[in-house]
Amino acid sequence: MAREHTAVCSTDRDRFYDRYVDVRRELVIAASADEVWSVVAAPERQAEWFPGMVSSVLEETGEGTFRTIQTASGGFIREEVLGVDHGARRFEYRIVGPFRMEHHLGRITVVPDPCGSLVIYEQELEPKALTYVLDGAVADALDGLRDLVVNGRTSRSWIEPMTATGREEGP
Repeated sequence: MAREHTAVCSTDRDRFYDRYVDVRRELVIAASADEVWSVVAAPERQAEWFPGMVSSVLEETGEGTFRTIQTASGGFIREEVLGVDHGARRFEYRIVGPFRMEHHLGRITVVPDPCGSLVIYEQELEPKALTYVLDGAVADALDGLRDLVVNGRTSRSWIEPMTATGREEGP
């Protein structure tokens, strides 16, 4: 059983860094915080639970860790992984291309809850016109995360990666 809260927030309690949170979604998942965190903390697994994503590949460079996401529509999104804090169970990233955003910062936090775990997905962004699009995507992503953790069901678009031998490898 899941409890969902939704809000497009702009109160002082919803500030992180120097900006207001533009999108904030919360979902209680009937699984331990450690179990949920093990999926969220693996950036290469995001396409397994985020609808519309086919694959998610990590690349370490001298400038940081980057994730390239292939979308079901044939496009891609490039993100910089800013941090995976296992103690706080917090994952942070920012979209860096190919489309131009003045500012983007995303954060997913997993905390224990009496009913399992509370997942909080926040984004701040410029231009604000994208707020409603990302709000819907975040809501769908949380549902996908619940489906993967609780039921073992991956996103419809996800394609299981192939190993060097051409055989599928499991998550």
